[in-house]
Amino acid sequence: MGMTPGGWWLLFAAFIIAVIAVGALLYVQLQGEATAEPDSLETLKQQYASGEIDEAELETRADRLLQYES
Repeated sequence: MGMTPGGWWLLFAAFIIAVIAVGALLYVQLQGEATAEPDSLETLKQQYASGEIDEAELETRADRLLQYES
């Protein structure tokens, strides 16, 4: 039906290499997300939500963060 037996092996090998490459890329991406530092503003929001800081402290720290990021 058109492809020689050697052609099927070549196609199968290319498929296996593609699957391994995609798996490696996904693994690296997930590892990078797991080790990434949390966003400072998100940390402030979590502290406010848990009651560690009040609204005035949240606004003060958020303003300070936004000044340094600009």
